[in-house]
Amino acid sequence: MANKMRASARRKASRPESGALGIDPSGVELPPLLRMALVATLKDLSGVELPPDTRVALIPATPGGFEQIRIAIGPARGADVREFAAVGTAAPVVGARPSKAPAINPSAFSPDARSRAILDGVRIAQQDLEDAGGAFDLEQVRTLLRGVSRQAIDRRVQEGSLLAVPGPSNHRSFPTLQFNRDGSLVSGLKAVLEALPVESPWAVLNFLVNPDPRLDGRKPIDVLRTGDVAQVVEAARLYGEPAG
Repeated sequence: MANKMRASARRKASRPESGALGIDPSGVELPPLLRMALVATLKDLSGVELPPDTRVALIPATPGGFEQIRIAIGPARGADVREFAAVGTAAPVVGARPSKAPAINPSAFSPDARSRAILDGVRIAQQDLEDAGGAFDLEQVRTLLRGVSRQAIDRRVQEGSLLAVPGPSNHRSFPTLQFNRDGSLVSGLKAVLEALPVESPWAVLNFLVNPDPRLDGRKPIDVLRTGDVAQVVEAARLYGEPAG
């Protein structure tokens, strides 16, 4: 009888205190690491007065760990045990703060100042084209020029007597402002293109359609139509420089 009493006393002494939650994990089969974590948690909470609505999160590191925690804690004081996180992932690092950074950084997809400037340039160019009356396509230009071949149109573009800009699907488009009412081309366009210190067709269009202080606020294309090519060529040569 004495031996039985001593054995019972040893078993009671080996049981960890249940702590503030009233949970005794000693009677439940748990993996060693899980038991150690649960016992340590209960000891940390022993003597702590927790508010009635306090919730304690125990996150297992193994797939079967949550069910074992449910068995150990569920009957205690009517505890409401809910699985709110997926198990089977790596155990959380003690003391580590959860990262608040989003999975995708939206700012990485925002264009920088240089990229926005390029985009603004395209928008300005398209607005210039719209203000100038739009553009003809290749077949329409062939009609205006009395059925000339595509090769002839290509030669005019190469020599600078016909202005072409990239259009939809990168097909050539021909600004309408360079054509007279009878379908002929405005004279002096080639000389102006040669005088301009830029090669981009959009920059050429920008020069032609915007008022120039060197031309008394008139648009270069309008001055060309009057036949005053020399004055427009001089303005083109100084394009981009501040007006004196």
